[in-house]
Amino acid sequence: MAKKQKVTLIEVAELAGVSRAAAGKVLNGGSDKIGVGAEARKRILEAARKLNYQPNMAASILAGGQSKIIGVFIDSFAPYRTMRLLQEIEQVSSSLGYRIMTSFTHENIPHMKADYLAFQRYGIKNFICCAHKYPDLESEFLNFFSSEDNIVFMEKPVCEGRRYVSVSRVKALTQMIAAAIGKGYRKIGMISADLKLSTEAALYQEFHQAMRLNGLEPDPRLIAQHSGNPSLRNQTDEMMEQVILPYLPEVLYIDDAVHAAALRTCLLEHGIKTNIYGGNNDPLFEGLGLKSFDPCYRQIAQALLDLLLKPDYHGDMPVIEAVFSGY
Repeated sequence: MAKKQKVTLIEVAELAGVSRAAAGKVLNGGSDKIGVGAEARKRILEAARKLNYQPNMAASILAGGQSKIIGVFIDSFAPYRTMRLLQEIEQVSSSLGYRIMTSFTHENIPHMKADYLAFQRYGIKNFICCAHKYPDLESEFLNFFSSEDNIVFMEKPVCEGRRYVSVSRVKALTQMIAAAIGKGYRKIGMISADLKLSTEAALYQEFHQAMRLNGLEPDPRLIAQHSGNPSLRNQTDEMMEQVILPYLPEVLYIDDAVHAAALRTCLLEHGIKTNIYGGNNDPLFEGLGLKSFDPCYRQIAQALLDLLLKPDYHGDMPVIEAVFSGY
């Protein structure tokens, strides 16, 4: 049986009804002098999919083109929120004719650097970093990444002047608290991870701001952080002893669905009615019958790609607001 010949760029161009140069621009990253409209791009990508076209990356790079791959740095211990965002980054990248290559590391700047250099050997020029919030490694991170300007960050990095996309839950939290007040609730609190993490510290500040916007002073007895205990059950028992049993909060905001699920189990065991609201839109919230904010992952991914592919952008950095869907 004869071996099937590899599909050529000319075949893709013919099926899409475009020039070989236009197909090469979309699929292999050809000359910037070649412009391709949205409809033509769509036809090229569809033709490549139908024909199972495989770009010749090495030839493209030697010809002066750029790789149609985006490098993404992810923490290997990342929560649902980050992994869900990665899915959307892949989907948006694909719609733009790009693929992603992912580096998974955890608190290991040398490994991130090694992956970064390896990516560049494949001709990868554009990067998204979702793994840089390491308080104990800031100087090490700065030593390497402060000189790199081809990276867009998820949340503001320690490197000044870098492009980034941030998120805000202030509006959603304000609306959630207002709705709770409307139902007659006043004992409103939150449980978060360690405030040494900048993302958790930001959430802590946002919650306090939202409470005060509703005319309530946050009650420190109803606001707690999980300990470093590796046992989820032990962490939950601690929250029961420190917050739930002595103060009986009526509403709790818990960003992470796994912790929300564990606490809800304990609440049911004790026959305690506490309304739990979450923030990362994990399907687990819905399965438990709990409400969650919509973080707008697609908008975040789109904003990251927009910044990444517009290296000369110098306006305000995008802030994506979470959405409150009501009780």
